[in-house]
Amino acid sequence: MKHFPTSLKCVALLAAALLPLAASQAHAAAIHTQGSIQYVCGGVGQGSLQKMQAQAAKFNLGFWMVKGPQGEYLANVPVKVMQNGKTLAKFTVGGPLCYLKAPAGTYTIEGRHDGQLRTIRAQSGTTAHYLRW
Repeated sequence: MKHFPTSLKCVALLAAALLPLAASQAHAAAIHTQGSIQYVCGGVGQGSLQKMQAQAAKFNLGFWMVKGPQGEYLANVPVKVMQNGKTLAKFTVGGPLCYLKAPAGTYTIEGRHDGQLRTIRAQSGTTAHYLRW
């Protein structure tokens, strides 16, 4: 049996320990930037939703897209983030949950689903808003 040097064993153990972390990061939702707004949207499926919620502390504004009395999750909703009538970000969400990192202030968030427009006003520092259809 061949013996490996201690330093090589340590490197192998470290690589094995970091592999699950690297795999979980590979599946984390991507953070996008438009102007002064950073955002991440997702949450389709329980695993994806948990990964999204684990990132919440990095952001200062959050909202959900839901429909119906049971709050069925929505995805593929075109969204605009505005402040004082100016569009700061415009994107299509990839899941029911979006987190934004935005300068302090109040924002108007618009979403369109099945031809119906919904609008909410959201203050930075809050993460429990709903665009509801």
